[in-house]
Amino acid sequence: MITDDDKHTAGLVLAKCAANDPWFPAGGESTILAWAEVFSESGLSREDLLAGTARAYRLADEGFKPLPGSIVRHARDGYFEALKALPDDKRQLMETANHVLQDMGFSPPDAHRFSRRVALGRTPDVRLSEEQLAEFRQKLAERQALEATPAKPLGLGGIVKTVNEVIATDETPQSASVPSGPPESTTQDHSHSKESAHGAA
Repeated sequence: MITDDDKHTAGLVLAKCAANDPWFPAGGESTILAWAEVFSESGLSREDLLAGTARAYRLADEGFKPLPGSIVRHARDGYFEALKALPDDKRQLMETANHVLQDMGFSPPDAHRFSRRVALGRTPDVRLSEEQLAEFRQKLAERQALEATPAKPLGLGGIVKTVNEVIATDETPQSASVPSGPPESTTQDHSHSKESAHGAA
C-alpha cells in the first residue's frame, strides 16, 4: 500500500533527478505514484533512496535516464558499500548493538537493520522509548565491559594432576590373588618330602 510518506519520498527523488539533469521531464501525479509504488516495495528509507539517486548520477555515463528500479539498485549498492567501509571498531560496536537489541526482544531483522543504520549515521526506522533507550545503554555497557575483559589463561594444573593420578593408579601393583591349583600341589610335595625323609631315617 502506498503511503503519503512514500509519495513524498518519490517527489523528493524526482526533484533530485531534475536538479542533476536540467532536461529531466517534470513528473506529474501519475509518475509520483508509480515511483512511490516501487520505493514502497523496496523497503529502503528516504535517506537510502536519496543517497542512491546521488550515487546513480555520480557513477552514470552521459545520457543516463533514471528509472525507479535503477535508483533502488544504486541505493542498495551504496548501502552495502558503506557497511563494508566501516572501520573495525564501528563494525564491532554494530554487532554488539545487534545482540543487545535481540536480547531486548527485537527480531533479528529489525535488530540488524537498526544497528546498521545507527553505525552508518542514518536515522533508524524504529524509535526506542525512554525506557528502551535506558535498557539498551545499560546492556550495551555491560557487554562492552565483558568483551574488554581479557580471557583467563587455561590452567593445566588440574589436568596434569588428573593424568598423574591415573598413571599412578595404573602403576600400583594389584593385590595378589591366591591361586587355587599350585598351593595344593606344593603342600602335597612338602608332605611327601617329609615322609621320604622319615623312611630314610
